Amino acid sequence: MEWSPFKRIVRKFGKTPPVLSFPAALHRRNVYVLPTRFGLLFIAVLTAMLLGALNYNNNLGFLLTFLLGSMTFVSILYTVRNLSGLTVLSVRSRPVFAGETAAFKFVARAAEPVRPAIRFNFPEAPEIQQDLPAGTDAMVVLKRAASVRGVLRPGMLTISTRYPLGLFRSWARLNLPAECLVYPRPLPGPLVLTDGPSQTGEEGTRPMGPGSEDFQGLRPYQPGDPLQHISWKTYSQGQGLFTKRFTAQRGAAVELDWARLGEKDPEDRLSRLCHMVLDAHRRHLLYGLRLPGVEVAPDWGEAHKHECLRALARYGRPEDRP
Repeated sequence: MEWSPFKRIVRKFGKTPPVLSFPAALHRRNVYVLPTRFGLLFIAVLTAMLLGALNYNNNLGFLLTFLLGSMTFVSILYTVRNLSGLTVLSVRSRPVFAGETAAFKFVARAAEPVRPAIRFNFPEAPEIQQDLPAGTDAMVVLKRAASVRGVLRPGMLTISTRYPLGLFRSWARLNLPAECLVYPRPLPGPLVLTDGPSQTGEEGTRPMGPGSEDFQGLRPYQPGDPLQHISWKTYSQGQGLFTKRFTAQRGAAVELDWARLGEKDPEDRLSRLCHMVLDAHRRHLLYGLRLPGVEVAPDWGEAHKHECLRALARYGRPEDRP
């Protein structure tokens, strides 16, 4: 006959928690506590002290044993209290290339009082420890190796603490919607181009696009703008940070075509296309991307570059599609 309480405990700790939404709060129902190795050793010493006090009927032995035992029980309450009341408000990450390290930035908030020695980690990733101030948002950065292109889902976030005495460990497992887009690793090589559709405008004129020929004015600064295009004069005058706009006439569009590459390994082809996208963006070309079953229309700019890199990262991975 199975021991049903033990079976329920195994089922509770073994199952994967459901995916939570933000904000994700820690409370007494999802915070667990167990003794550490030092805690088990300390309990064993207390048991031996109690047996010795009983054997010799030593009042001082009883006093010391019960004093240390009461400190042990109080430390359990403080360990659980140090974790309860934490809230994870959000998580964000920036896309990386395969072979780099993805950084997941969590925003956590702790109620009163200050929460010292809180530990955060993902499975098979380094653990970090930091103190969380009370009543304010704190940034927690966890890193995970991104070795394969696609969407990196780091797994469940474990938040734990051994404060104050290290005798007990309190922890909670949160299955949060954290993910990072991993682009293919760029593989250097020549820029293989295919003529795309004509991009002539009205009356046969060529369209205008970003370039370096004619100054067209200023626009608010956006992350990723070249430093040499920043208007430092207006910034020094206290008018804010602006970027100079230049335009140049565009020729016919070109396409970066999967079929034109000679690499046999599909991953090598994606890596070559990744490098070609970066090269075409650096040259301010009007370019598109063609993959089997996927086509990105010709365009230019930072948003178009990331659209092409996104298509390369998700190609052939239905599970990674949003």
